[in-house]
Amino acid sequence: MNNLPSEIIACILSILPIRTIVICKHVCKRWLQILSVPEFAKCHLSSSNPGLVIHQFEEEDSCSIFEFDDGLELRNHDLHYNLVKKFDPRSFITSPNSRIVMEGSVDGFLFLRDFSTRLHSLYICNPITREYIALPHPEFMIAPNAYNSHYGFGLSSTSGQYKVVWNNYQETRSCSINFQRNSDECLVYTLGTGSWRSLVPGAPIRSLRGSTGVFLNGNLHWLVQDSKGYHLISCFDLETEIFHHPFSPLPPYPRIFPDSRSLVVLQECLCVCEYSNWDTIVVWMMKEYQVKDSWSQRYVIPIMFRTTCETMYPIKVFEDGDILILWEDLELFFYCNKSKSTRKVDAFEMVHYSGWTEAMLHTPTFVSLQSFCAEKVGKF
Repeated sequence: MNNLPSEIIACILSILPIRTIVICKHVCKRWLQILSVPEFAKCHLSSSNPGLVIHQFEEEDSCSIFEFDDGLELRNHDLHYNLVKKFDPRSFITSPNSRIVMEGSVDGFLFLRDFSTRLHSLYICNPITREYIALPHPEFMIAPNAYNSHYGFGLSSTSGQYKVVWNNYQETRSCSINFQRNSDECLVYTLGTGSWRSLVPGAPIRSLRGSTGVFLNGNLHWLVQDSKGYHLISCFDLETEIFHHPFSPLPPYPRIFPDSRSLVVLQECLCVCEYSNWDTIVVWMMKEYQVKDSWSQRYVIPIMFRTTCETMYPIKVFEDGDILILWEDLELFFYCNKSKSTRKVDAFEMVHYSGWTEAMLHTPTFVSLQSFCAEKVGKF
């Protein structure tokens, strides 16, 4: 190895599991130097595969990051999860009685929100480098509406800038219509600038409960409803910072439990998950991006355990056709493509019913938040 050029060593090490890379930093000074430069972090990120981040809250907060294998003919996916990192977000989110949720993950940067305060506190962190940025509070924003604020985190397609989007929709009810618009706001924060900017908000809409910004093709998407209660997809272009006209999520309207719909990305396509009856969920896939007629029924998944029609969030489709799904904020389970059955996940130390659970895809990275020059970066 000592006879190889540093560029070749960096290329070899970049495809190793992230836990192994951390160990390799202790092999010798030369390897430590190779693995510590920004060029290696970018090389590793470009070849890294998404893993999983799980956030659980009971009496304490806990975030765990896992790598998993995705080969064909795996008999049991539970046996192929490796813990990479575990951390407590309250080690840097120190507000009393903090209530933390994950709002997105892009290129290894995790977007967290603490909604225990009047003005929600927002954070970007890198669990691998143990760095975080506390975003400043916008001086000109009114207090967020608990039910009609939604957030997003993504990467602009051309400039490569990371942006946080904060939509705050205020409403006043009346007897004649469902709701009226009042003081809508849209704010954007570009990492590295240190300040928020106010934008023209999108069309009058209302976010659905638990609607999180879904990042795909340089755009953020939210599942919303109009004044008549019909579901639409709101789309925000992170490069132009303009809202596209909301488009219909899919042709048929759900016959039962319309409020249990979820918007996700599977196999690099926009998908909507909904109940078709009490014990079956259907996943609709938009095969051609933003083409309404390309919606098709992609998966029909029987639920083998009793639910109360909580929202289902499909997270990943494995190469063998199995699907990892989050059941509301309760548990993770697998849908087995071969047996056409579902079973609960045994791979993680899950909190059962006494707290809540969040999960999403997350690609660990060694890229430092120090690269955003105007930001005050803390360590935890």
